[in-house]
This record gives sequence, C-alpha cells and structure tokens, in this order.
Amino acid sequence: MDHLTYTPSEKISIVAANMLLFCLAIPANGIVITVISRVQNVRTPTSTFLLNLCIADIFIASLYIPFITVDLYVTDYWVFGDIMCRLVSFLFYLATNFSILILTAISVERYISVCLSRQMRLTAKRATVTTIVLWIVAASAALPLLVVRKSVPNPKFGEKVEFCVETWPFKYARVYKTVILAIFYVMPLVFMALVYYKIGRKVWSSADKTRSMKLSTKHASNSKLRLTKIALAIIFSFVVSWTPWHIMTMLFYFDWKNHPYSKRAAHVAYPMIYFVAFSNCALNPLLYCYMSQNFRKALQIFRKRHSRRELGDSITASSRSSRSSFKRFSRRSKRNAEQAADEPNSAPPEEKATLRTNSENHDCSRTSQPSANHTRESILMMSAL
Repeated sequence: MDHLTYTPSEKISIVAANMLLFCLAIPANGIVITVISRVQNVRTPTSTFLLNLCIADIFIASLYIPFITVDLYVTDYWVFGDIMCRLVSFLFYLATNFSILILTAISVERYISVCLSRQMRLTAKRATVTTIVLWIVAASAALPLLVVRKSVPNPKFGEKVEFCVETWPFKYARVYKTVILAIFYVMPLVFMALVYYKIGRKVWSSADKTRSMKLSTKHASNSKLRLTKIALAIIFSFVVSWTPWHIMTMLFYFDWKNHPYSKRAAHVAYPMIYFVAFSNCALNPLLYCYMSQNFRKALQIFRKRHSRRELGDSITASSRSSRSSFKRFSRRSKRNAEQAADEPNSAPPEEKATLRTNSENHDCSRTSQPSANHTRESILMMSAL
C-alpha cells in the first residue's frame, strides 16, 4: 500500500474527529459500567453482556484510537516502541473479536427469553461464565499478533523511522485475516440473522395474543420486546460501523497489487472508514441509554444515591465542626470560671473584706446572670448540633 500523506489542516481535522470519539466513548461506556455494576436491579444476563461489551469498547477507545491516530495522522510513523506495537494490535483484535461474540451471545439470550422462556432460563451467573469463556476465545484468536507484530525500521523514510507491521509471510497473513473474518464476522452475522428471524416470527405470531393478556403478562412481553429492539439496534450499528473496515482489509489482502485503486479516493475514504469503525465505541452506550427504560431508571437511582451520599458527607462535616466549636466554647468557659474563682484569693485583706461585702449585697445578681448567659449560649450551641 502506498504511503498516504495529508496536509496540516487535514491532519488537524482528522485528529479532532478521532479525539471527539475518544472523549465521548470513554465517559459514556464508563457510565454504563458504573450503573450496571452499582445498581442491583439492572444485573440481568443482557446487562451483563452489555457491560462486557462496554469494556471492549473502552479497550478500543483508550488503546487503539489514540495510538493509531498519532501513527497515521500526527507523526506518520510508529513512535511507541516494539512492546506497545504488539500490545495495541493484540488488544484491538481481542476487543473486536470479543464484541461480535458477545453480540452473538446477546442474540442467543434474546431467543431463550422470547421463544424458550418456559423451557430454559439464562441466569446472571451463567452469563458471567459465558463472558469469561468468550474473552478466552477472543484472546486465543488474537494471540498470534503478539508474536508477528513488530516495530520495524524503514531506512527509506529515515534512520529512526519505524512502522508497526506484521512480519510473517504475506500468504500466512492473508489466511489468518480470512479465517478471522469468517469466524468472527461472517458466521456470527449469519447466525444472528437466523436467530432474530425466529424471534421476529415468534413476536409476530404472539402479537394477537398479547392484546388479550392480563396487564402484568402484557408488560413482561413488552419488556422482552424492548430488549430485543435494543439488541437489534446495537448489532445493526456494529455491522454498519465495521463492514467498510473489513471490506477494505479484504481488498488489500486479495488484490494488493492494485490496491488502492485510486490514491485520491483512498486519501478521503481511509480516514472516513476509520472514523465510522471507531464511532461504534461511542454508539453502543448511547443506544442503550436512549432505548432502555430500565437503564434510565437505574441511572436516576444511582444519581439519587450519589446526591444523598454527598448530602450526608456535608452534614457529617457540619456536625463535626459544630461539635468542635462547642468543645472549644466549654473549655473557654471553664477557664474563665477558674480565673474568676482565683482572683478573690489573691487580693489583699482589705480588698477581700470589701469584695465579701459587695458579694453579700449583690449575691443574687452576680450568681444568676452568668448562669443564665451560660445556659443560653449552651442551648444555642446544642441546637447547632
């Protein structure tokens, strides 16, 4: 493939677009992960699968988008070293392989929930075990890239210029990409199309029955239908986002002599293909938040809990401050009382007699006034607590 070059203004536009996706994908997926993991009512098999899908999206958004953007549109070569070259490529294929597998698992869960609800039931625990197995399968398929992907110097572009490329023979790379495309894209899509076709037939055939159902049963059926629509929307966005990427990859490996067919077209198409593929990382949580009523309720519950926690912390801090102020006031009052008691003892005999006479004449006023003032201030301080 010929090396494509871009003007500074084009690079700024492409980098800004990719960074926008980065800034949207990380917090959006983080919110979904936080809400699902903190709010108990949302922990269903479907939400467990979607949580892991968000983790895969974070892998792509945080590890692949920044590195590939710098590589292609900032420096024009790889500057992150050999270890990061292997790791970034491995995690990218791990995340994309896992994403299609987890979407397949979601379609199976929807089929069980809609068509086989009386015969089978997928629990959250089984869904967790399923996700662990799928992570292992996806990692095993991406493992060869840890070996064959390397940062290789290219003297044609300079002494210190390196490119992150695959070092095995081209025919092996073509076989590997074809197998990955078949197992982790084409076959799952065909399988999901069949599954959702059966789900659609089931929903269509039971539409008339739903009208005559009791309210609780009708609500449960509508809830299952909403979840199915969410799953379909997420799968559709995945297909639309990643199909151009896979077409570009296959054209390169099977018609590499003529690829790219038009350098001018590739100059425009390649950044757009990357952007459309990366946009899927931010689309999934937005679709889930927009379409899932249960998730929106869980988000409100989480926000209320967070606001109550902040209010409780502020009240605790205020009470601690009031308590410490009251303690300081008590110590100061005690100290003043001790000083007042010691002053008559240190006076001369003549002054003592005068003080004793004054104290006898004004005993009630001198003893009652400080006591009343002290009691009033104590009540005010206690009310602050």
